[in-house]
Amino acid sequence: MAGRKVPVKSVKKVGSLLSELLEIERRVSERALELFGRHGWQAGYELEHWLQAEKELLWRPCAELVETDAELRASFALAGLTAKDIEVLIEPNHLTVRAITQHEDRKEEGACHFCEFHRGELYRSMALPSTVIPEKAQGEMKEGMLTVILPKGKEPARKKIPIKK
Repeated sequence: MAGRKVPVKSVKKVGSLLSELLEIERRVSERALELFGRHGWQAGYELEHWLQAEKELLWRPCAELVETDAELRASFALAGLTAKDIEVLIEPNHLTVRAITQHEDRKEEGACHFCEFHRGELYRSMALPSTVIPEKAQGEMKEGMLTVILPKGKEPARKKIPIKK
C-alpha cells in the first residue's frame, strides 16, 4: 500500500462503542423531534423526519467489502478527508469507520447559491462475514479511498462447561 497510513484501533471495550451509538441515536432523535415540531406535530411523518435527521447528522459513505482466503478488504469513498481525520475501530467480527466532516463557505469568493458539501459525522459500521485479527489490521488513505486490510483469524474455540447440580 503506497498511500497515507491510517491508524487502526482494536476495540477492547464493547460498551464504549455501544455508548457512542446511543449518543448518535439520541442526537438523531432530538433532531427528528425538532422537525416534527416544525411541521406542526402532524402525525404520519415520523419516518420521514427520522430519515431527514439521519441525513443531516450522519454521512454514510459508499463502501465495498471483499473477502479472500486470507483476508477481508474494506474500501470506503471518503473524498475530501485526510488520514488524520479518520478513525477506524476493529473488533473480531465488526468494523467501524468514523470522522467529523466540516465545510466552511468561502465568502471571499462571492455568494454561494448552491452547496452539497456535507457537514456532520461520518459513521459506517458493518458486521464482518469472518473473524479477523484486529491487532494485525492496516489502513491506508489514497486518492480519496480508504482501504482497510483485515487478516482473517480463527474462530474463538467453543467450550462446553459442566453444570453443577
